[in-house]
Amino acid sequence: MQLKEARVIVTGASSGIGRAIALEFARRGARVALAARSEQALHELATEIRGQGGEAIVIPSDVTIAAEVERMAKETIRALGGIDVLLNNAGVGLNATIADASGSDVEALFRLNVLAAADVIRAVIPIMRAQRRGMIVNISSVAGRIVVPRIGYYSASKFALTAIGDALRMEESQYGIRVMNVFPGTTRSSFGKNRLGASGSLPHQRMPAVPAEKVARRIATAVERNRSSVYVSWIPDRLGVAANHLAGWAVTGVLTRWARSPDR
Repeated sequence: MQLKEARVIVTGASSGIGRAIALEFARRGARVALAARSEQALHELATEIRGQGGEAIVIPSDVTIAAEVERMAKETIRALGGIDVLLNNAGVGLNATIADASGSDVEALFRLNVLAAADVIRAVIPIMRAQRRGMIVNISSVAGRIVVPRIGYYSASKFALTAIGDALRMEESQYGIRVMNVFPGTTRSSFGKNRLGASGSLPHQRMPAVPAEKVARRIATAVERNRSSVYVSWIPDRLGVAANHLAGWAVTGVLTRWARSPDR
């Protein structure tokens, strides 16, 4: 996958990882369609991209609304002539135990992190099939590999997104469509400020956070190399997943202690 002149949609592009992805892909020559609810933030980002010599279009969209998802895909195709890469990035967190989370928060979480992500995939698949090429990048999480207490519903949503990506990869390979799941760990961004549920830090955030820009660079390089999955850091992300696979009892013990810690 060559990013120069690639036609790319980034959902959740107004801040955090999505914003960093849009900037990084544009620097590598991609033509980016910026999608999010905040129109002002998108225009500011587009201005920054154009100021660096890149190309960007703004498509204000709420991906939890099916009609807006369809409009987003059609406007991208009309403006850019097709879709080569989808960055399925829009998402939200939830800080709550399984027993204490509100039903409305859980519903909102799954609506955005899973159902909306699937809606966006279904919207772009027809053009990618017609092109006989394309790549779908789902921004999952290390929490989509390891169940983490107090963000159990968030973990569940990211496990679901990972499964969707894995199934989609097998189903669409005959059309030349590739699928990549990305597993960032704790990232330095505004993601925590927009989280549903209780405010404040979470135990797993004791781990060192990486800048959103590093996440974006790893994703862009992985797309160019046609990777099927990518971790941002070896330590603690990939090492943690490996430890969970080889010695799950030890990882569970640590996480259980975190769940009982007094900062609950």
